[in-house]
Amino acid sequence: MTATTLERPEVAAKGTGYLHGLDLLRVVASCAVVLTHLVAWFALNQQEFWLATAVERGVVEPLHLNPRLSFFGVALFLVVSGVVVTHVANRERPVQFLRRRVVRLVPLLWVVTIIVWILINLGFRVSSARESDLSVGDLISGMFLVNFFQTPQVALVAVTWTLQVQIVFYCYVALTIPILRKRPWIPPLALAPLCFTVLLLTRGADTVMGRMLGEFGVYLSVLCIGQLISLVHSGKVHPVAGTAIGSVHFMLFVWQDKVGGYTFQGDAVPRTLLFAVLLTVLLVSASGPVSRSAFIRGWAKRTYAIYLVHLSAMYPLYDTLMPHLDRTLVAVMGLVMTALAAEVLHRLVEMPANRAIRRWERRERTG
Repeated sequence: MTATTLERPEVAAKGTGYLHGLDLLRVVASCAVVLTHLVAWFALNQQEFWLATAVERGVVEPLHLNPRLSFFGVALFLVVSGVVVTHVANRERPVQFLRRRVVRLVPLLWVVTIIVWILINLGFRVSSARESDLSVGDLISGMFLVNFFQTPQVALVAVTWTLQVQIVFYCYVALTIPILRKRPWIPPLALAPLCFTVLLLTRGADTVMGRMLGEFGVYLSVLCIGQLISLVHSGKVHPVAGTAIGSVHFMLFVWQDKVGGYTFQGDAVPRTLLFAVLLTVLLVSASGPVSRSAFIRGWAKRTYAIYLVHLSAMYPLYDTLMPHLDRTLVAVMGLVMTALAAEVLHRLVEMPANRAIRRWERRERTG
């Protein structure tokens, strides 16, 4: 296949505007992640809950997905992240791209990590594992995402393991922005042998570092599939080429999931990822009244806050109130607490940080 068939420069301007479908996908992903951890609380405490049964019979079993929808929300978030960063990289310079990603991720990560560190030291459980008596060193390692490299690992904000993979991908995208604009098929294709090499070298690794590097190799392929969806949607890569390269990354993921067991999410992990990919392809172009609504767009802007804070908002409340009140009532209270916490964090942390970087960039341009 020649370069002219891989690329479609005649339609390179297609899909460069705001993608309302991504807002809808973010909302679905946030719902899936919160639902998974809500149901997981009952499983951890060996309790039955009607919602868990409804999820299994209504969604998991018909679609043959992972139990409790585990991994689906994370897979969807990673695929959508690959779409988003590739989409915005089209109009940002490498340094600007990285600067905006740092401002997007770090301030809220630090605030939530401090909150979680305080809750853990007060004796509350904020994930499936119960941590206790964390030091200031543990707090700092969590703020810089090196806590997962410690032995033993310290969970803190347990979901932040995905941020490590995303940051590596962001750096790769920043380095390849010039190539993405001239030969957009090269970066996703070049990442396949890199992932394969990492997976090959870390196969059977029994060290913390080896396992973490192996996870990078596995999940970078998921982000790369999202990148290919973005490139095909914008008309920069031919659909046949995008499907072929994406299939290679999907096979890499399946191979290492079966051989290396990096995901630990269940036997239906490949099928769950495939469902997330197909859903993204289906909805990325959505532009109806639902995806364009102010409600969906506002929710989408708060999904990162929801992702970081939902465990620390729900689990302490559930541990405290479930033995005394109606389960459904307490479950709803946890969802309300998550929404309130996300709203406060979005308004007091995310929005000011975003405004600050935009003001700084304006001053830089005028100066």
